[in-house]
Amino acid sequence: MGSSNCFRWAVVILCCSSLTHGHLEREHSPMILPSENPLILHKDGLLHLTCRGHGPLQWKLVDSNRSLSSEEVKVESCDSRHHSHSHCSKLTITSLVANDTGRYNCEYSKNGSAHFTSIYVYVQDPEQPFVDPHPLRPIILESYRHETSLILPCRTTYPDIEVTLTGQLVALPEKVVKEQIWDPKVGFKIPYDPYREISMVFCKTKVNGRDFESKYFPMRITHALQNVKITPERVKLLVGDTLILNCTGKTTHNGRIKFTWDFPKSKENRHETQWTMDRSTKVYVMSRSLFLPNITMEDKGVYHCRAEINPTIYMNVTAKVIVIEHPYLNISYKHERHSTIRVKEGRKKLVFDPKVQALPPPDMAAWFKDGVPINRSSTCYKMSGFTLIIVNVQQQNAGVFTVSLGNQARGLHRNLSFTLIVEVKPIISEAELATVDVQPYMIGRQHQLTCTAYGVPLPNTTWFWQPCQLNTTLIKSPVHTDDRGNYSHNWIKSINVKRELVKGKIKVCV
Repeated sequence: MGSSNCFRWAVVILCCSSLTHGHLEREHSPMILPSENPLILHKDGLLHLTCRGHGPLQWKLVDSNRSLSSEEVKVESCDSRHHSHSHCSKLTITSLVANDTGRYNCEYSKNGSAHFTSIYVYVQDPEQPFVDPHPLRPIILESYRHETSLILPCRTTYPDIEVTLTGQLVALPEKVVKEQIWDPKVGFKIPYDPYREISMVFCKTKVNGRDFESKYFPMRITHALQNVKITPERVKLLVGDTLILNCTGKTTHNGRIKFTWDFPKSKENRHETQWTMDRSTKVYVMSRSLFLPNITMEDKGVYHCRAEINPTIYMNVTAKVIVIEHPYLNISYKHERHSTIRVKEGRKKLVFDPKVQALPPPDMAAWFKDGVPINRSSTCYKMSGFTLIIVNVQQQNAGVFTVSLGNQARGLHRNLSFTLIVEVKPIISEAELATVDVQPYMIGRQHQLTCTAYGVPLPNTTWFWQPCQLNTTLIKSPVHTDDRGNYSHNWIKSINVKRELVKGKIKVCV
């Protein structure tokens, strides 16, 4: 018995607590007059609302296209004496139009808590039964693949008007017809199968025998967002130049990337942007270019681009912009390479690649060999940018190579020279021409032997003597001028070395 009584008391206490909480909420909430909700008015009429509350009051025009600062909108304080509420505010809107249909909020904050009350207003207009009509061009309704319902926002200026939903050319899916929900304050809410497409749909109604319609085009959009970047990522400009940066990103079918630029002095609105899209492949490339003319030193810094599919799916990228006050042109050797380069003959490829630092870039570039210009159509040399390439290096490629760079508009010119030495493997000319291995000479007479050799650098030549008796081990031994003839050696009177020009080449003759 006692337990049963305790249960009854608990139920009574809980019920009383709930009722008390609800009563306190109503006590703290602002009060709007007139109390009729929804409130039905007419086009060109007057909206007059009074709100009373326990704190400084604010009005919000939730659905209306007007703002509180509009000419036809007036907000003023009113007398709060002789009322339980300490604050009072009046909202007046003149010359009402159909688009004023919507929800109006009155709110205040106190002790960290927000309290508000709302009223819905219909502004009836027989010429515009839909609040936001789209009779000619359909509005695109975007939704993601995971969303299973869709709102068609064809809310009306009449609370009890009859509106029907139809498809274009083909009937709506049976599920949509059966499960659609109509609310004049919202429009139609329909089920939307993630993998079923719906073509254009129409909200239709009739007022005073006249037909009205509003068109909508449902479209699935994607979450895909990839490869967001700014090109170039690092750029140098002179004062007065025009900065061009391109922010790009990749998405898929029905993807829409929103690009937002942020950079130094962006609030001055000196810049222009241009949006582009490439649909030539399954992956869509979208971009927004930034154009900033007449760059100043204050425009240097980090430039930010935000690429956004929706507020929760986005990527941020940056680029660094460097602004230089005066033009310059510097040219030097790369990797501390000296001006003299030695390579062996037959090397497959040799590249002269000077280090060039210039702003603006040179508009003149020429290469010279021993003071003679190298033709760009030459088969021996190839030019690419500021570099010179020699393929299959030969001895005749040796010489002094000079690159000359300049910028005519800025009056800048610089030269840099490379000395190429091609090392050639030593060869003996007589060895190439000899037809027999043994040549006879008269005993006791003086004979002169000649050895002509060539190479780069010039080779050192050494004579060797080798006995040719039968049944002996053949041993080569160096020959010197102080040797005297004996049983095994001939007397070497002298060994002379001289350089001669033979067939256009400096050769060593011994």
